[in-house]
Amino acid sequence: MNQNQKKGKTDPWLLMMDLDGTVWDHLDISSVRPPYHTAGPGKIQNQDGTVIAVFPEALEFIRWCRSNGAITCTLSWNHRDYVMEALEKLGIMELFDYHETEFSPAKDQRILHLLDVLRQKGTTLTPERIVYVDDRDIHMDDIRRNVGNILFLHIWKEVRNYEEAREIIRNRIIGE
Repeated sequence: MNQNQKKGKTDPWLLMMDLDGTVWDHLDISSVRPPYHTAGPGKIQNQDGTVIAVFPEALEFIRWCRSNGAITCTLSWNHRDYVMEALEKLGIMELFDYHETEFSPAKDQRILHLLDVLRQKGTTLTPERIVYVDDRDIHMDDIRRNVGNILFLHIWKEVRNYEEAREIIRNRIIGE
């Protein structure tokens, strides 16, 4: 739980972030074999020369969400060890409270798992308090059927950029 939740700035809510094409520019980190090394600010590279760069506006968005009461979690269909190493080498591991990353398309089940973990820790969230950001909408039918009517932000498509995403969250989650 981050500092703003402890201070009671807002009621807690959950930000679930896809990674490929959403937090960083590569569309399939599972195809980029580690080890990774830093290749400049916000960039990593593997031994084959593939470079992965974060979107600075995505990092600012996640920080803003955290400062406004969000519990943050990765929600990625990738090899977990690849993702964890990438987050570590990029220096952004601390942006996420939880990681629901595994090599499976069942993102709905991973959201349900995290909700159960949070419930066991005393935080119960309704679907209306969950925001999911992804550059693809292929998981949404299963998520809506099994989790509920969460706030889905289809980044780069229906939601043009992270400033627009912030505005939607201000209006629908934070209530500013």
